[in-house]
Parts: sequence; structure tokens; C-alpha cells
Amino acid sequence: MRKPAAIYIAFCILAGLGSLVFLTVHDFEILRTIYPGVLFFSILGVVAESQSLAIDENKAISIAFAIDICALLLFGLAGAAWVSFCTAFFSIMDFDRGRKEHVLNTPLHKSLMNASNYILSILACGWIYHALGGRFLIDVNPQGLDATFLYIVQVLPIILVGLIVYVFVNTQTIMIYFYFQSPSGMKIVREWFQIFKWSILSMILIGALGVILTGVYHALGFVAVLLFYAPFMLFRYAYVGMTSIQKGYIDTIQAFSAALEAKDTYTIGHARRVERYCEIIANELHLSHSRTKVLKYASLLHDIGKIGIPEAILNKNDRLTDEEFEEIKKHPVIGAQMLEGIQFLKREVQIIRAHHVHFDGQGYPADAIEESKQLEAQILCVADSFDAMTSDRAYRAAMSYEEAVDELLRHSGTQFSPEIVQALIRGLERLRANDQLERALK
Repeated sequence: MRKPAAIYIAFCILAGLGSLVFLTVHDFEILRTIYPGVLFFSILGVVAESQSLAIDENKAISIAFAIDICALLLFGLAGAAWVSFCTAFFSIMDFDRGRKEHVLNTPLHKSLMNASNYILSILACGWIYHALGGRFLIDVNPQGLDATFLYIVQVLPIILVGLIVYVFVNTQTIMIYFYFQSPSGMKIVREWFQIFKWSILSMILIGALGVILTGVYHALGFVAVLLFYAPFMLFRYAYVGMTSIQKGYIDTIQAFSAALEAKDTYTIGHARRVERYCEIIANELHLSHSRTKVLKYASLLHDIGKIGIPEAILNKNDRLTDEEFEEIKKHPVIGAQMLEGIQFLKREVQIIRAHHVHFDGQGYPADAIEESKQLEAQILCVADSFDAMTSDRAYRAAMSYEEAVDELLRHSGTQFSPEIVQALIRGLERLRANDQLERALK
């Protein structure tokens, strides 16, 4: 860890835990009266956070935020700070890395930083809510379900502002750490904005659940909250079942890819390098995360159709004859046919089928011109060709970086999209300038 990042983490931990200790001392008498509720919501928060849903490899969603917001509206700052601390610090996370991660097998500074971020975020939300005139239910104490929800409806605009502040503080805290760890200026700002955009909608929806839980708990008590909470946990298990099927498809695809690498020595590492080149281009063109993910899947699978090509042709130690090249040209169609039955890979199938069609419509297969107009197909065409040029083949040595770039520029506007060629060159030059290119492509 770089020194500025370490100092920043220490500062955040001191701020978060310092705020927790201060509020505990300051509101100790209040905490003594509400500790059963704080303990109850802390347990719910830990369970909810431990059962978070992975949306993809970069995003997860948890209804623990609803629990934290509920605790804030019910108990005020001190109670919410303790629920948020417990939610983050004691949760057991499964990142699909072969083990579950928790406080006993995670570096302490990491657990404390995560917990401090939760504390500071919920406190920022609470301070804004209170400053704008909102009051916590422990102070207002409306009687009955109707009175409780009537008050909540009155302060909904203020709650919404508080939710936005929570997301802002939570995401900014993380992005500032990444900036100190690996400064990259505007790229960090763009990444933060993408995360903020995605988070704000999901957090508002989950926050709305927290608002409903607040009214249910205040008016009806513990049991009603558990009855309300149970359907969301059932939904979670149904969703996990669906995503496990999708993961099974991906595992099968990776097994196909491994089988291809065993059959064709040229492809060893090729798909991974093409994936990385595609990612570099996508970053330069500011593609959305969803489009980048589709592109990465397509790049990993773009040569899967070579499984249907005879090994004698794939591993020939000389230039291919016209007849053999005609066989090779079948692999985009074979690959598309192999994958077209997988529902969630429909976009990838189109890209795979068209990745050898040129920018000007030449190339193969001839009937894939419509699919080739997709930006992702053109990106894969450039990335695949660049790696082919810079890789050793049986009948020729690899081109140098400079030679390959010259070749891309020479065929820019005919075989390759000029915009994409320039994006790849910009991205590669940036990595070369930072001495990161070799590491990025490992």
C-alpha cells in the first residue's frame, strides 16, 4: 500500500470509530433504553450483508442498507452508528474466491475501514436529515401505524436527500482511497460517477424498503419486521439459484476454452490478451460496464469454433493452402452455432460471428455484415488482429509493437475502424508511458 493511501485509511478509521465512541458516550442514557432494538437490527444487518447478491463481478447488492436507514430513523445517530458498524464489521462475505471472508481472516485495517465507511455514511445521512428539519421516531414517538406512516410521508423529501448524501459519502470514501493508491485523475472521477449513478438508484429503492420497515417496526414491533423481512430472503435464494445456472454456463464455456487451448497451441493466452486489449479500447471509448462485460465474454470465446477445425490445420507448421484457409474461415460460424442456444449470450454470439468482418464489409463470413456494424464486433476485430500480429506463428515471427501499430494505421478505414485503432493506440501508449503494459497483459 502506498503511504498516502495508508494515511488516508488511518484517518478514515479514526474518524469513523472516533464518531462511534463520541456518540456512545454522549447518548449513553438513550442507548441504554434502546439497546434491544439496536441489537435486533444489528443482527438483521449482519445477516442481510452476509447474504448480499452479486449482480456481476463488480457489483453486489444488499438490503443491509435498508436496515441501517431503519435504525437511523428509529433510534437516531448513536443507534444507527452501532448498527452500521456491526453490519460491516461482523458480516461474512462470499466473493467466490474459494473461501468466505470475515473479520477473523481479513486484515483488521480492511474490516475497520469498511465499518468506518458505513458509520461515516450513515452519520452524514443522519446529520443532513436532522439539519433539514427531520426528527427521529424515538423523539417524535407517533402512536399507531397510521400516525407513524403519516409522519414518515411528511419527511420523505428530507429522507431522499439523506439517501443521496449517504451514497455520495460512501462512494467518495472508496474512490479517494483508490486515488491515493493509484492516482489516475479523470479516470477515477469517471469511475466514481459510474458507480454513483448505478448506486443511487439501487440505494433509493433499498432505502424505500428501510422507510417501510421503520413504520412497521415502530407500530407493530419485532415480529412484524421478521414477517416482512422473510420474503426478501426467499427472493435472495431464488435469485442465487438463477445466477448459479448462469455461472454453470460460464464454467462450461471456460472448460471449452481450456479444451481449445489444449488443441491449438497458438490460442494459449491469446483469448486473455484479446480480452485485455478489448478492455483497454472500451475504457478509451467510455463504454458502459454492461457493454464492456459483453465484449469481454465475446473476446474470451471468439475462437471457440476452432474446436470444430481439424488439428492438422490448426497446428500446421507452414502457411495454409487455400482449401485449408477456407476451413479456418468456418470457425466464427461454428462458434456462433455452438453458443446460440445459451440465452444470456445472444449479444456475444453476434459479435463472435462477425469478428472477422472488416470495417469496409470485406472479410468473413459474408452474411455477417449487419452484425459487424456493432461497435463491439469492430473492437474485437482490432484487438484480435493486433494480438495475432504481435504473436509468434509457425510460419513467421511476431511483429514488434511499432510494426503492429503501423499495420493497424495502414489498414485503418478499410480493415479496421479508425476510431477504434486510435483508441487502442492511446490506451497502449498510456500503459507504456507508465511501464504497465507488460503487467497489464499478463
